[in-house]
Amino acid sequence: MKKSLVLAVLISLVLASCTSEVTREPATGSLPGMKARQLPDNVDDLLASAARTTGPEATELALRAAELSLPEHPAIARKIFAQYPATGSLPLVKRYLMAKARMYLAEENPELALQTLNDDRLSQSLTEADQVALGKLRANAYYQGRSYLASARERIFIENLIPPQERAQNHELIFASLMQLPADTLSSHAERAITSDLRGWLSLAAMTRQYQNDPLKQLLELNKWKKVWAHHPAASLLPASLQLLSRIVEEQPKAVALLLPLEGDLGPFGRAIRDGLLAAHYNQGDDTIIRVYDTVGGNIQTVLAQAQREGAELAIGPLDRTNVTTLAGAGRLPIPVLALNRTTDGSVNPDLYQFGLAPEDEVVQVANQVFREGKRNALVLYADGDWGKRNFDAFKARFNELGGRIVDSAPYSNQRDYSDLVKGLLNVDESEARANELRRITGQRFEFTPRRRQDIDFVFLLANPSEARMLNPTLAFYYAEDVPVYSISNVHEYTDSRIDTLDLNGIRFCDIPWKLTTTDPLQRRVQAAWQSARSTLAPFYALGIDAWRLYPRLQQLKEIPESRVFGTTGELSLNAGNVVNRELMWAQFKDGAAESIPMITESVGTP
Repeated sequence: MKKSLVLAVLISLVLASCTSEVTREPATGSLPGMKARQLPDNVDDLLASAARTTGPEATELALRAAELSLPEHPAIARKIFAQYPATGSLPLVKRYLMAKARMYLAEENPELALQTLNDDRLSQSLTEADQVALGKLRANAYYQGRSYLASARERIFIENLIPPQERAQNHELIFASLMQLPADTLSSHAERAITSDLRGWLSLAAMTRQYQNDPLKQLLELNKWKKVWAHHPAASLLPASLQLLSRIVEEQPKAVALLLPLEGDLGPFGRAIRDGLLAAHYNQGDDTIIRVYDTVGGNIQTVLAQAQREGAELAIGPLDRTNVTTLAGAGRLPIPVLALNRTTDGSVNPDLYQFGLAPEDEVVQVANQVFREGKRNALVLYADGDWGKRNFDAFKARFNELGGRIVDSAPYSNQRDYSDLVKGLLNVDESEARANELRRITGQRFEFTPRRRQDIDFVFLLANPSEARMLNPTLAFYYAEDVPVYSISNVHEYTDSRIDTLDLNGIRFCDIPWKLTTTDPLQRRVQAAWQSARSTLAPFYALGIDAWRLYPRLQQLKEIPESRVFGTTGELSLNAGNVVNRELMWAQFKDGAAESIPMITESVGTP
């Protein structure tokens, strides 16, 4: 099945605030004698013309300038709306309000967008085109605000108002919204749904989420759903990912090779991955043959060739980055490979899928998140050494790309006291020096409270728990207690006691679902069987489980880039280079415990 270009565009619009659905439409509601096609076609000329006139005519010109500036330049639109109020005919006012809502969406402020869309004037003299435009904008605003069910409802409502050729795209967007909800939530809402259209969509999404880890079971349940809901709109126009199910089941490998280090330095990680993967395999109960190959001391290409000769149709592994890089540069591989790490040089291979726990994924996610929140000025503390420098560089590259600024940064080593380091970074030492100089000059003794620098919006802390337990209180002690601190999963360990974690209070961090939730029944069984599944090895058990659940979906992720696998290591997607991206959960330390928190997760651009 060929990838649907239109589907890809529309889904990406949802994930990128979906603010451009109406911006390309011709202007409507113009004043008499002023047709949209007669207006200047650039922002500067429109604003110059608006400045030479007054009243509704000026509003018309300025509004068109604002529309042209969206969604790429919402700041320009904001200035225009501040200068020109909504005046003129009702059609012009309605255009004005919808453009203003798109501005708020571009600024990632869904609450103000919805407030604008609830203006009574928008509900007057509604045409079908008005209902469709409003429905799309409301759906986008609800999605951006994480009200996924409300977003889907809006699109279900306009289903019969849009042209038939747009309905496949609308179905994809409905399904994408509902798939953000857990299966239990979907089932509960389906039982209470008033309309049959909504109930059918909720049942379909609930079934898909419930059996996402078992393609064969999912296909059987889909066929049952189609019989029950034969007259539902989705039955005749299924979401593209479900249309692929038959092929996924038919093409599932009959034999899989597991290429892992079982001894040596990487042995504990390899064995944890193996145990997690086998647990997922036996839990699913299929008849796939799995053969395990120890990669320690062997040539990875030789091991892969042996696995292929012995019947493997797919390989999962290797784990070592050097081995992954070797396979990436080896040309055509004898069988597809789902590697459990990334290449060292960023190289790719069409036969190689790269899936791992790269911390670079997490620092990029932090950069995206703080930028969404409007934070532009960063202070960064990172561990001295290769790990800290590599992740600091990844954060800096992404944050600068977005338009952020690293105000200051410093590496730190493992030490007992970080006071001098933190005082210097926060410029508290300069404040103290100025006070001492003033005392010297005046000869007066006076009370003085040092001031920290005021040009930072947040601190990004790349640290392990023991380091963070010292750095976080030191930041607060030197007057930065009101500055939010962000980190990545390294700051959170299962084994930390509540008392140990008190000094981490306030830190926001991203982490894998395995460490923040217990909703997966297999996770609970694995943790009961292996105590180490709740230790520092926990992410590798999760990686093994997700590798088993992911490999049947690789072609689906490749052909439908908007598809997602909701795994124990994150929400998984595939980019054009066959690299699996992970979107993690967010949490914050409160009263000595890590509590998951909702965060806006719409894309701010592909890294």
